[in-house]
Amino acid sequence: MNGPVYTVDAARSWASALVVTGDRITYVGDDATARTFVGSTTRVIDLKHRMLLPGFQDSHVHPADAPNPATSLDFLGLVTREQVFDRIRQFARAHPEKTWITGFGWDEVAFLPSRMPTLEMLDALVPDRPAFINDNSGHDAWVNSRALAAAHITAKTPDPPNGRIERDAKGQPTGMLHEDAAMNLVASLIPPKSPEEQLANLSWSLHEMTRLGFTALEDAMATPEIARAYKTLDEKGLLQQHVNLCFFHQPEKDDDAQLKYFIAQRTALAGRLLRATCVKIFNDGAAAHTLALLQPYSDDPSFGRGKLFVEQPRLNRLVSRLDAAGFQVHMHAQGDWAVRAGLDSFAEARRQNGFHDNRHTIAHLWLVDPQDIPRFRSLGVIANMTPIWSLGDTWETVDAPNMFGPERSQHIFPTRSLLDAGATLVWGSDWPVTGVSPMDGLETAITHRYPGGKDQFGKEDQSWHPQERVNLEQAIVAYTSAGAYLMHDETTRGTLSVGKVADLVVLSQNIFETAPLDIHKVQVDMTLLGGKVVFARPQE
Repeated sequence: MNGPVYTVDAARSWASALVVTGDRITYVGDDATARTFVGSTTRVIDLKHRMLLPGFQDSHVHPADAPNPATSLDFLGLVTREQVFDRIRQFARAHPEKTWITGFGWDEVAFLPSRMPTLEMLDALVPDRPAFINDNSGHDAWVNSRALAAAHITAKTPDPPNGRIERDAKGQPTGMLHEDAAMNLVASLIPPKSPEEQLANLSWSLHEMTRLGFTALEDAMATPEIARAYKTLDEKGLLQQHVNLCFFHQPEKDDDAQLKYFIAQRTALAGRLLRATCVKIFNDGAAAHTLALLQPYSDDPSFGRGKLFVEQPRLNRLVSRLDAAGFQVHMHAQGDWAVRAGLDSFAEARRQNGFHDNRHTIAHLWLVDPQDIPRFRSLGVIANMTPIWSLGDTWETVDAPNMFGPERSQHIFPTRSLLDAGATLVWGSDWPVTGVSPMDGLETAITHRYPGGKDQFGKEDQSWHPQERVNLEQAIVAYTSAGAYLMHDETTRGTLSVGKVADLVVLSQNIFETAPLDIHKVQVDMTLLGGKVVFARPQE
């Protein structure tokens, strides 16, 4: 009691008190009435004018891939190549026991103007063992000579389907591998993490999400090893989020066998807070000319329009079968052709199966043709976007204008356009590709600026594509009730309503009374899952 309670419930948007009995909300309203519920064993939390919200949901996230600082090499916040080099050098020296040096998250801005580091750079930093380091998109990897040698990659090695080995003018590999198909030529050789290490890393990242107010998530690509770690946490009562896992469709494998596996695992993994009712399909890549476009690339027509990772006839059959089997399809689509192909496959599934309320979703949506925006509502496809991407970084201000040209670049990340057309919008951070903080996400969604209004070099920025900004109410819905809807949980959670599960987050102040460029400073003071406090920030 004694604070602004924002319910995200149209029946009553604001209150000052909330009562929980067991794991359910039993009253939402004023302080005076709430006091009548207080008994000898009641815990009373004085908000002291702090804000109460439904717990947040991240609808596209990869917690198991987030680099655990205790064991992993990460590059968060590093923007110069000297910083990147120093981090790699120090990590390699500190871990002589590691047979491979691996890491995640270097930023292409550290390697402008080419945006791609070289084999020679990494050889100088790690000369004694193989090294494999993902960039912050997760779609590119930087490797050294020992890694290439281990994989027997030479100038004569052909590009695998849906992947590319970057080469110099003489055809020699440069040390950059694009997309999973190419990265896996090396990654498949890296010693796998032990179940104990996998569990420790996942536990660390989920604790971080609890600390930031997340009470639900959709893991957008759960390998069998990751799924087992989630299952272990759930069975031990240590899982502190409602979790839906997305299996990963691999286009190089047989669809019949994969569908049988998905169905069997859906049953095997179902638990207390865990389910696995989703399948992830990649329609295209991310950058480096691996997007599928309706028109050729503007900067280099030799790439044509790119390609779909799953050709349309097969995609239609696959999506229809998954839809009939009751799976939600979680589709990666960055280019406008990839988005249209996804929408076409959902339309074909509806024609084949009739309406199945599986709540399919398309994630990322970098470039969307305006003609396809109304189709999200008509087909019931949920737009799954990353708010922290909608700012003037290198991808938006350099890569997009180069690859798409000035006209198409006006249609990237059409967040407000999708909402105005009646689409359901959910937020997914794609962490560790970008940060996971919902406060950063809320601020960027409404400002389209870097948190605090200064870019990574400390320079004041401008609002990028301000016409696509959303308001704060819409941004909160995408983190709460819309996320619950995505996971078929709208009747049990997502708003602060009587009868719903008491998944709650206490913020240090009312964000509706906070300057927009200060929202990122607001802290999570408390996270509750089912009425139990699972995180409390030490008070000064």
